[in-house]
Amino acid sequence: MSRARRVKKPLTPSPAATLERESAKQTAELAAFRRMLGVSKGCFSLSFAVCDDRTLRNDLIKRLRAEFPEIAVVELAPQTPDVLRTVTDQRGETHPSAVFVLDLEASLPFAADAYPTLRVLNSSREAWEKLACPVVFWLAGYAAALLATKAPDFWRYRSHQFEFVPEKKTPSEAIREPFPGYAMVDALPFEEKRFRISELEQRLAEAGEKPSADLLPHVLQWIFELARLYRHASRFDVAETWLKRAVDLAEFAYGLNDSRTAVALNNLAQLLQETNRLAEAELLMRRSLAIDERNFGAEHSIVARDFHNLAQLLETTNRLAEAEPMMRHALAINERSFGADHPIVASGLNNLAQLLLATDRLSGAEPMIRRALAIDERSFGADHPNVAIRLNNLAGFLQITNRLSEAEPLMRRALAIDERSFGADHPNVAIRLNNLARLLRFTNRLAEAEALIRRALAIDERSFGADHPNVAKDLNNLAQLLQDTNRLAEAEPLMRRSLAIDERSFGAWHPSVASDLNNLAQLLQETNRLAEAEPLMRRSLAIDERSFGAWHPSVA
Repeated sequence: MSRARRVKKPLTPSPAATLERESAKQTAELAAFRRMLGVSKGCFSLSFAVCDDRTLRNDLIKRLRAEFPEIAVVELAPQTPDVLRTVTDQRGETHPSAVFVLDLEASLPFAADAYPTLRVLNSSREAWEKLACPVVFWLAGYAAALLATKAPDFWRYRSHQFEFVPEKKTPSEAIREPFPGYAMVDALPFEEKRFRISELEQRLAEAGEKPSADLLPHVLQWIFELARLYRHASRFDVAETWLKRAVDLAEFAYGLNDSRTAVALNNLAQLLQETNRLAEAELLMRRSLAIDERNFGAEHSIVARDFHNLAQLLETTNRLAEAEPMMRHALAINERSFGADHPIVASGLNNLAQLLLATDRLSGAEPMIRRALAIDERSFGADHPNVAIRLNNLAGFLQITNRLSEAEPLMRRALAIDERSFGADHPNVAIRLNNLARLLRFTNRLAEAEALIRRALAIDERSFGADHPNVAKDLNNLAQLLQDTNRLAEAEPLMRRSLAIDERSFGAWHPSVASDLNNLAQLLQETNRLAEAEPLMRRSLAIDERSFGAWHPSVA
């Protein structure tokens, strides 16, 4: 995949292709829009233009600005607190013929309990009149629905509403669009992920309940991508529904013992593992492993992948003695299949090294980590994202063994690689920033660490929305740093927000919730609120005992 900065490229047809299918309704809506701009010139009016296709939206705006060059376009940043103030500040002293407001979606998180941006907007309706020109909010359909219900006074103030709907792509057109890769999908800002969700759901609806044999492989890929996007939005229940549909489709079309069914089972198992339903996940992983062993034989690389997935689950449940031989077996298969210097072997070495670290065999882990790094540097070159992963793992090992001066340049090199590879606002960059910040905390460079954590938090909020588990981790990291600097009053609401996110995302009995409870309890202890801290600690202990058993290190 070629290198790219932060992905802004739409995953939709070109404007020319869209225009070729322009509907009569769209032509009529655009004519009405032009008339509104002409009639309302010099006086205030409020309109909403609903469009679920960003490519179409941007093309329509470009065409309108060609006819009305004095239109001002205001793009709202994520989590904009006061839309009117932002519009007023960006307009300055100019007197545009109209103002187009874009990207309100960036301030409307998925499944939030409150929408502060809309609350402020709802109370500001009459103040907009001072702009003395037409104001048009360009919105996705879901954003318009939220606006109508959460800011009803502002919504009722509208004088015009337009809807621009592109012709639906047929499945045959959709399958010609290449899959952009998960790294590209992950890098989409959160509001663009929601556009992508709408597009994928439209495709799947067009494909029907029983897709044709030639369409089914594409349908499965669309489902896997859609489920990933819903996981990013913390909608694990919706992701699970889609992944179960993928299993049903594969079983019906290919049979219970087909390798394509095994892929669908593995994807569902990964989701179940993420949501702490480990017993269910293990059953699916073992079933997938059995299918692939029958189809490919015991020494195939696909079987090695299945062993690796199952071993990682066993490691999570502290069954390290079971996990280790599986990891070693998978590594041996891959070395025979691909050779000793293949990147898949590097991945296996790294995972086995992490298990050795968990069992305090540090001397055995270090050569594996260094060998994995050497393999990927030879395979991909010194500036590849895979190399960044290996550098980060080696730096983490050096940090554990208190070689901090050796670890820091490796972490900084990993960060620089990912910034060049993915752009400054990619979730992978947020991971690197958090890791470097953790090291800086150890070396008491707290101001520098805080800046990195806040940057990581901003990236993850843009990428995943305000209520995602990655955001919860960032909040916890920031809260702990604030705790280090005795800013306890600032730290506590961040910890409580992190806890609320993880409880909504995973349920009350997830290990991440246990960690959040423990962190909050420790802060309460520092502020001498022992009666509040104790039940949190007991609840955290109960979660870990239930998740891992009484003898797991996290319980001890």
